[in-house]
Amino acid sequence: MTEQSAAPTRRGPFRSNLWVLVTAAVLAVVATVAGVTWSSQHAALVEQEGRADDIKGRLAAIQKRNAEQVNADMMAVLGVTQNRLSTDGERIKSLLSMAFTWDSGQSYQAARESLKSRFGLTENETFLKSFMPPSRFNEDSLGRRYYYIDTVGLNSALGADPDIEVTDAKAGVYTYAILADVEATSDAVSQNKASKASVTAHRRALLFVTVDAQGEVSGLSGVPASGETRHSG
Repeated sequence: MTEQSAAPTRRGPFRSNLWVLVTAAVLAVVATVAGVTWSSQHAALVEQEGRADDIKGRLAAIQKRNAEQVNADMMAVLGVTQNRLSTDGERIKSLLSMAFTWDSGQSYQAARESLKSRFGLTENETFLKSFMPPSRFNEDSLGRRYYYIDTVGLNSALGADPDIEVTDAKAGVYTYAILADVEATSDAVSQNKASKASVTAHRRALLFVTVDAQGEVSGLSGVPASGETRHSG
């Protein structure tokens, strides 16, 4: 009886170790399967994201082509040509640069006279009245003028390239809407070594102008985007 009861006791540790080995093997298999599954799912997710980005890119390209086609169709209906837009655009930029670039009372007055001479503007033009009225000045007994612009040290320049959009085209006469950025600075930049940003004010001006097939400009008018009239001192 003693020998029979001792035999099972010797087999106990083997069975216990076998169970541990089997459990470890099962866990290893599960971990391997889980790892393979995760890797497969991750690869699939990356592929899906890649496809989504590709679809988004294609959609954006299609939308851009459609917008360009719509714009081209509208230009065709209006009878607008790209060559004419380019030529008129350069002419408009020249006009704006002439009007908004000056650094003294004398250069301001010279800009007004150049506008009148080159573009056929008169003192009754809305543009000259609202955007470039005559500058105030004092005159001494010798006829020398002292402009208010010089007293306060004002300077002006055309900023970033203006946004120019054609709004109408009939019989070779194009009407444009223009959004221009005008930079007003002060002589304090050089006199007091102040930073340009601290003495620079930006004004957005909305303008309208008509250009005919011969390049003649007419109907120049506009107001600052704020709705306030821009006055010279």
